[in-house]
Amino acid sequence: MNKAIVFIALLALTVANIDDSTMPGGWHNYNFSNGFQFDNSNPLTKIFRKLSAELEEKGISDITFTSATTQLVNGQNFKIRFTYTEEDTIKTGYCLAYVSFSGETCEIHEVELEESPLTSDKDTKYGGWSNYTIPSGFEQDPTHPLKLAMVNLSHRLFNLNMTFVKFVNIQSQVVAGYKFKIEFQFLNKNGKERIGTCVIYVRPWDKHVEILELSVATPLQMSAEDNQNKDGGWQTYNYNLSELQNGTSSFATAYNKLVKTLLKKAIKIVSISNVQQQIVSGVNYKISFIYAENNNLKVGHAIVYVQDWTKTIKITSLELTGQIIHY
Repeated sequence: MNKAIVFIALLALTVANIDDSTMPGGWHNYNFSNGFQFDNSNPLTKIFRKLSAELEEKGISDITFTSATTQLVNGQNFKIRFTYTEEDTIKTGYCLAYVSFSGETCEIHEVELEESPLTSDKDTKYGGWSNYTIPSGFEQDPTHPLKLAMVNLSHRLFNLNMTFVKFVNIQSQVVAGYKFKIEFQFLNKNGKERIGTCVIYVRPWDKHVEILELSVATPLQMSAEDNQNKDGGWQTYNYNLSELQNGTSSFATAYNKLVKTLLKKAIKIVSISNVQQQIVSGVNYKISFIYAENNNLKVGHAIVYVQDWTKTIKITSLELTGQIIHY
């Protein structure tokens, strides 16, 4: 991209984020919001990443910018207040940094780390955690930090013979990336609904995801709304024969898995009587079917889990009731 265009774009962003009020020395308040770390055009992003890397070498983590002022020179000077964690104690810090308008130069000139713990700032005394509104459609964005967290958590639960269902409640903390405190609903290996908790660190720019804490021991406490919908999000799935013949859908994938599994037991499916689906991190298919065994027709039930993007196909429940159908 032409450097002149980059310069104009960065200058426009700079002007847009500066308050009109002027402080002594030509300093202005610089406005920023959560998530600025992922905007490569924001000069604060370069400072944040560089400062975080330098402080991590000193055992200092969880950097959170709380305020910034800027001074236009041949580029921008920034005075930044931030919080950080050292030995499990939240403290405040200060830095003076410079970023050129082209964005090619980023220099940190001064860093001051306070000795006393942070105790008075009500916005950060709980570690900078804030309630996080789950955006609709985030599952469709492969770069969204919450999508990255969901995929990683789904894999971990799958390895424990459990199935992720949905997020229930989330808090976030902006550090050198994101930390999420998450309550989530899942199905244990017996198909029972449970509530779990975890803390996940996500660095979206290089897709680094790390589960720092995970607890899956809490029974599900259903809300009044949940009690009105105890089917657990199951909905009727209307399949057609063409999708089974062409193998073009997730359900066709699930059904073929079931057919092959039963054939190994010398059991043949005669017909499908009912199908329901449950959208989780992937799809669960609850299939009721009639099968032939020893010249008798009987009823069977199965749940098959499919996650297309990881090519995961797993039968999580299979019940061959032995009930003979008289005809």
